[in-house]
Amino acid sequence: MENISHQLKEIIIAGLRIKDKTPEDLSDDQQLLGGDLEIDSIDILQLILEIERRFRIKLVDSKFDESAWQSVATLTAIVEAKVAARD
Repeated sequence: MENISHQLKEIIIAGLRIKDKTPEDLSDDQQLLGGDLEIDSIDILQLILEIERRFRIKLVDSKFDESAWQSVATLTAIVEAKVAARD
């Protein structure tokens, strides 16, 4: 199975409909909120839904945690922890 970081990068590229980059172009320290990807609140909702579907987890429990969305690495850490807790 592909690692979680790569899968998240695929979700980000597809979800944001980025045509000029591949998952390999995104670094683990790629800033998500306030970065050059220009992710807005609608994008976040779409990404959350796809991440939850793909990994069969609940990403947002009660309150949106901005710190999880600082970079690909921080999002990966959260998803890995939730996948481990699920299994």
